[in-house]
Amino acid sequence: MQSGGAELNVGCPGGRPGGAPVASVRWPRPATGETVDQLGAAERCETLLQDTLDALDPAPAWQEAAPRAGARLSQPGRGSVGWESELLWYVTRGRDLLTVVSLPRRPALVGAVERHWRRRGWTITSLNAGRDRPGVGATTRDGYRLELCFGELGEAGLTAGSPGVARSERLPVLPGGDVFGSAPLPYVCCPYWSALL
Repeated sequence: MQSGGAELNVGCPGGRPGGAPVASVRWPRPATGETVDQLGAAERCETLLQDTLDALDPAPAWQEAAPRAGARLSQPGRGSVGWESELLWYVTRGRDLLTVVSLPRRPALVGAVERHWRRRGWTITSLNAGRDRPGVGATTRDGYRLELCFGELGEAGLTAGSPGVARSERLPVLPGGDVFGSAPLPYVCCPYWSALL
């Protein structure tokens, strides 16, 4: 698997290609000049995403979402004075869920993810238990942010974003955009997640 590529797991046991357990994704050093800290943050995001998906039973079908990296300004009152110190570099990784999750099952999926994150000791930062577009967000002890949310057409995305990471002069800034800007519509039916009752 390479950074920027899309990995599809449709029809794979356990929701992963080959059905083999995934310990940790090792990203190859890209030509863009990402620093080790950025690569470490990407690996941590991948581990958090896989840990969450492994907690779901049955595992939904998914594909890797386009990775993002960029910069954002620090919150007012934090950091030292000066433009350079106020920029925070970050990386984001995600999964597009391809399994059709019916309206009655969406709160169950969000609830399963919320319970798993609470068991991990992470802080739940947002929770929408609405039936049509439920979602949940959390922050890990080391500052990574996770989110599961549904779009208007039933598309679902799971994302993990890093706290500020080491800056790289050659790191391209990719637009963050909408979580569902290019997410595909779900099309894989599952006896449990797609059930209407």
